Amino acid sequence: MSITIELLDSMLAPSPGNPAEAHYRTIPLDSRVRELTTLLTQLHGENAANAGRCMLAAVLLRREVETLAGKQQLTGLAPSSAVSLMGEIANPLMTLFLQNEVTQSRRQIGHIIAELSSSLSLVSVEDGKEWMKTVLNHIRPGCGNMDPMTFQLLGDIADRSPLTLWSVGSAEVFSSLFSGSIEHIQRSTCSLDQLEASMGALLQVGIAHEKAQRIMSSSSSKDQMEQALMAQFDEKSTTVDASSPSAIIGKHFLPTMLEALTIFGNSLSSNQVDVMSSCMSHLSTCSIQCPSMMAGDDTSLTCLLRTCMKFAQINSQGDEDITFLKLSALDVLATITSVPQIKRLILKPIGTSPRCVMQGGGSEKSPLLKFLIQGNVNDNNLDQKGVLYVCAELAITGVDEDEENWSEDPASVYDTESSWEDDHTALYAESLLETFVENLGGASTLQSIFQLVDILLASPSWQNQRAVLSILERCLAAAPATFVPHVGSTVDVALRLIQSSSKRVQYQALQLLGALCCANTVESDEQPATTQPILVRENYGDKILEAIAHLIQSPCTKVASHACLTVVSYCRGGNGQGDCMIPIEKDLIVPFVGSLLEALKLPLSVDMSQQGVSEGSLTVLIRAIGATACLADASGEAFLPHYGIMGGLTATMKACPNVRTHEMAMLRGAAIEAASIVGQAVAGPDGEQASLYANDASEIMEFATSLLSSGQTDVVPIDQLFAACARIAAVMGSQYVPFMPSILPHILKRATEKLEVSITDSEDSSNKSNEEDDGGYSINIPGMGLKKIKINTTQLEEKANSARAIYEHARSLGKDFGPYAEASADAFLPLLHNEYSGDVRSTSAQALCQIFKAACLSASAGSVAQALPQNLLPVLAKALAKQLSQESDEDELEIRFAIADALSEVMYDAFTHKDANGMRIAQISVLNAREIVGHVMILIAGCLTRRSKLIAEMTTDVVDNDELARCDEKLHSEQELLTHLVDSVGYQLKSLGASFIPIFSQLVAKPLGKLLTSSGTRDGRARLSATCLFDDCVEHCGPQAASTYA
Repeated sequence: MSITIELLDSMLAPSPGNPAEAHYRTIPLDSRVRELTTLLTQLHGENAANAGRCMLAAVLLRREVETLAGKQQLTGLAPSSAVSLMGEIANPLMTLFLQNEVTQSRRQIGHIIAELSSSLSLVSVEDGKEWMKTVLNHIRPGCGNMDPMTFQLLGDIADRSPLTLWSVGSAEVFSSLFSGSIEHIQRSTCSLDQLEASMGALLQVGIAHEKAQRIMSSSSSKDQMEQALMAQFDEKSTTVDASSPSAIIGKHFLPTMLEALTIFGNSLSSNQVDVMSSCMSHLSTCSIQCPSMMAGDDTSLTCLLRTCMKFAQINSQGDEDITFLKLSALDVLATITSVPQIKRLILKPIGTSPRCVMQGGGSEKSPLLKFLIQGNVNDNNLDQKGVLYVCAELAITGVDEDEENWSEDPASVYDTESSWEDDHTALYAESLLETFVENLGGASTLQSIFQLVDILLASPSWQNQRAVLSILERCLAAAPATFVPHVGSTVDVALRLIQSSSKRVQYQALQLLGALCCANTVESDEQPATTQPILVRENYGDKILEAIAHLIQSPCTKVASHACLTVVSYCRGGNGQGDCMIPIEKDLIVPFVGSLLEALKLPLSVDMSQQGVSEGSLTVLIRAIGATACLADASGEAFLPHYGIMGGLTATMKACPNVRTHEMAMLRGAAIEAASIVGQAVAGPDGEQASLYANDASEIMEFATSLLSSGQTDVVPIDQLFAACARIAAVMGSQYVPFMPSILPHILKRATEKLEVSITDSEDSSNKSNEEDDGGYSINIPGMGLKKIKINTTQLEEKANSARAIYEHARSLGKDFGPYAEASADAFLPLLHNEYSGDVRSTSAQALCQIFKAACLSASAGSVAQALPQNLLPVLAKALAKQLSQESDEDELEIRFAIADALSEVMYDAFTHKDANGMRIAQISVLNAREIVGHVMILIAGCLTRRSKLIAEMTTDVVDNDELARCDEKLHSEQELLTHLVDSVGYQLKSLGASFIPIFSQLVAKPLGKLLTSSGTRDGRARLSATCLFDDCVEHCGPQAASTYA
């Protein structure tokens, strides 16, 4: 034998250079597989000395079996030889698994068998099916005896080979496998470990069916490798199919298992808590991936809710393991209630239509809803511990009690709400409460929430007060429409508690006030409010800003830093976003700027010439500079009286140049951005006061160009440097052009830099695809094993920021950007198809449309040759249309919107820009237009389908005002997308005139013609879009079009 015990020992204790590993790799693959199998047979047993050898042999064999699924050039084996080899080792391995009683080695052998099932199915589908039948027959006795290792093998097979498993299995097959287990459970002759193993296997089998159905319905390819890769990715399922095989076996077995779980919970010992948490983990995973199995009928769903509520209500008594069990049970409940069909079932009042919930009707709640909120179905029972109560309880008890330590810990530029890890229990409970309010609806939950709030506020405990503020913030986020009547009382609570002596309460009050500002309704002409507005700044702005100003000067750097961030939320927040991109009314901020700047003097007065500025003070300074910038941005030219602050900002921009820490770079970056924002604000919207800013703008640009020319890219974050330069370009206009040769190459260099992508062997021993902490992603590639794919995400961010910088430069300089348009287009066209980042694609699309606009303006003015925009038009338009057609992720609507907007803008500019003779600068050809319109019409059809579903859902299925508002927001987003798509067709129609008639008749008239009448669609926006295109055709495509389509 080439592989000996001595070789294994050498591999277990490697010497420098790993000669044992090198020797191992010289052995042919087929020999390695046979000899490792033989060694495993010899080594298994109770001998402790062989345990490590057996483990190593099993791990090596498992990897070799994975490799056997690879292509012949990787394995050196023809597919028939690989199948023969796997068949040769299959029965010995199964025999070893069935006979072996050593748990650890048996588990590893089970992993090999599961891998063998996967590899064999990939190489030969039919052989894989036959082997799967053999495995199922062999494990039947073990399943009947509730052997945990057998159940784990079944679960592993279901996870690795869902398609093959369900191609030979059925609800009847799996029912027979688990029937013996149910008998043991009903007779109470099983342990909790056995129950956990059987439940895990059962649920994994159900998930496997869901995966198999998804793969078969979504995969156009029959390639086995592709399907195997798809099976590794877990996807959330949002539907319940009560007739599916997974639902059938769930209804048959799950209630019995859940009842047994509840019985075990009545006398739970300390060593059983982890096992019970594993059960909750199985249930949570299945709730996400296969809700049909959990809620195939009312009995299954009711059993699930009762069991999880039982464990959610356990008294933890400070035990961390029991607290985790409670949270795990709550997580299952939160996940299952997020499924739309289950949500509607729970919310539907007795004998009433679901929509009455939205009108405040249906006072007789459904038993399931009453149970979830109250924790019981007996109205006379005052000991109500529903999900909201339990979450609130954990939000109080799960927070770190050492307030002094929290207060003394310095603020950090990396701080987030969850930075203090000792609060993880409270934060998790609060996030679950938010999910419950969203799932069960504000109309059903807020009354109970405010009852809890009143009870908690009766106590002076800072833990209670902090929890109240956090709970109110979560409810505002989960149910903004229903929360509107409570905004006033919530602001009052925040303003009262912000005066607390507790730093933790002050911090949380600031957090709530910031959230209220972000929820503030900010209307625009394009998007008027569709629900009752939330008016926080308008009614409470003076009191809020007074409270914030006081805490800006707090000695606790966490509080002072957060107060500065709350100023940012006040200035920019709105419509549920941290930056709503719509300016707030100046009278809501200008009267208070002076007092806020006075409060900011303290943090802004840090002496940067002194060494050793504390981390907390530095963080507060960075936040204070950001707050100052936002005040200037919101005030506009009204900030002019405070322009004297510019000197401090430019000085900070250059502070401590030899200190190259990341924190100092962030400080200088904040300063240069703030300086550019202040300058842009006082210059006025049309640059009427630009002369006041000219000297400071030149100083900033000289600083920026000196850094770039000397290669000192660690002094200031480059993205902030580029953003500052772009703002200065917006103010200086043509006077900025001399700086372009110094700035542009650095922007384009980042855009064109080759993206670092590496694929290496993964050291993860779980053999499961997962995202890792260092940004890499481990994935099991069939025939190659577990590989780690790592992408340099910093580069992706740099490319997106470069696109933003080019967008702003092209927009600001207009025709003066023309000479740089060709090089810029060459740099960003490839990024339009970047497969790793939607942000890169969308920002590149926006940059390219501005580049094209600048090229058109420059050609119209005679600054560049007309050939530039003409050559760029078809390449850019086709690239945008093609990429749009490939954006398949429906959750990424913003990306599609950005690209569609870019396409529409490009076609508009091509249509509108003309030379001195009245001829278009760039003209799309009929051939190219046909290709582009073909892509766009498919996208329009998809958009109309999604709108139709949303309209139907809002009419019949929506049971809560907040859900209605979310649907309405989605509908509006689709409307904006539809507008851009239709406009891109319309501008091509107008450009081509009569030449467009064949395209219109073949691609546009039939799908949109049916929308012209009310009987064709209930979607008024769809009918309007169709009408506009038909009208344009009649108007611009000549007499033939008029006679045909008028």
